[in-house]
Amino acid sequence: MEQIERPDVLIDSLPYIDQEIDYEGMRAKVDKLVEQEMRKRPSQSKRDYASHFPSNFELFKESPILGTEYQRVQQGKPITEMDTSRYKLIEPDDKEDEESWKKAVDNSNAQLYHQNHRFFNLELLQKFGANAWKLHNYQLEHELQQLQRTLEDYRQKILELNKQRKAEQIQAGSQIEALENKWTELIGQTLQLEVACASLETEIQQLKQYEQQLINDTAKQREQQQQQSIDDSDKQPTSDPDQ
Repeated sequence: MEQIERPDVLIDSLPYIDQEIDYEGMRAKVDKLVEQEMRKRPSQSKRDYASHFPSNFELFKESPILGTEYQRVQQGKPITEMDTSRYKLIEPDDKEDEESWKKAVDNSNAQLYHQNHRFFNLELLQKFGANAWKLHNYQLEHELQQLQRTLEDYRQKILELNKQRKAEQIQAGSQIEALENKWTELIGQTLQLEVACASLETEIQQLKQYEQQLINDTAKQREQQQQQSIDDSDKQPTSDPDQ
């Protein structure tokens, strides 16, 4: 399976590895944070959402019939009932009017032709309808099988994708754990180095103080020795040059 790379998406969670949500009290804390965040968002009703749509948007531009019906529904008017008077055989009111009788006869002929067509269609349906329906059902079953195979393919792809995600996250979790252990070890070593450096600085300071003390003591000893030499030389008797 090809791996889809999305460099513009930063994945900062590993649901197969990160299990902090299962800690005691963690889910309640998360729900509380989500609730607090949702309270900060301004509440919008359906009308507020509708205000984001363009006001000059016209539906059913290419279908006048649907446009008229949409306007009727918006205005709340009742639907217009279908005129069935043309399907009725009504004799004219004025029985002496020849034109009215012509219209009535034409309507009767139209109804007769319509009934003939209905009988003809019923005969065709009785003769060929069963096979047509069988063929149609076969086509529907074939389409259903194709859709079921497609659905099964997608389910298999989803399963493989979830397996791949789980394997990658487990591998990433192992790497993260190893890096965290290494980071902890390096932090410990850094702390040990800082303690050792502080100890060495203290020791160096003490050695400097000891060195300074030795220098001072040595200087005092030299001064004392010089002073002793001077005192000793003063105490010795001076010799007579005439003797």
